[in-house]
Amino acid sequence: MLSLLNRLDSGIARGEQWLLAVFCGILTLIMVIQVVLRYFFNAPLFWAEEISTQLLAFITALGLAYLTHTKQHICIDFVIGKLNGKARTAVALVSNTLLLALMTVLCFYAWEWVLRPEVQAEISGTTGLPRWYTFAALPVALTLLCLHQTVVTVNHCTGSQTEVVCPKPTGE
Repeated sequence: MLSLLNRLDSGIARGEQWLLAVFCGILTLIMVIQVVLRYFFNAPLFWAEEISTQLLAFITALGLAYLTHTKQHICIDFVIGKLNGKARTAVALVSNTLLLALMTVLCFYAWEWVLRPEVQAEISGTTGLPRWYTFAALPVALTLLCLHQTVVTVNHCTGSQTEVVCPKPTGE
């Protein structure tokens, strides 16, 4: 069961990585086209800034979830470094459990907010698209983050992951 959960987590992370690359490529393409049209032809795209902002929101939110899978979030380890092995493992378990609880609560309220009728009724003045598409980036990313954090926490509970809260940077 644990190996299935880890494979599912890795598969979702590969999808996130692919989406991040595609969104970054589209964002770059839109901005290059916008610069060329604005400064060389004096004919900017009226929707480029809004779409770019939406893509940046998607990239940021998905990036948070992906960083949870790869365990590359910023970490301050001056206290953790002073602890022995068992204490470090206990702190890691408590930290992972609290983070999962917090992200689950945030995820619940984010979905509740996006699904409200007044939020779904908002329409963009520039593109004419519903704004909840952009707003949905947060609850979707938090859901993925919760999945990744669940896997990290379960792996700590079962002892199949020995890494502590702040892994050593590569190259040390």
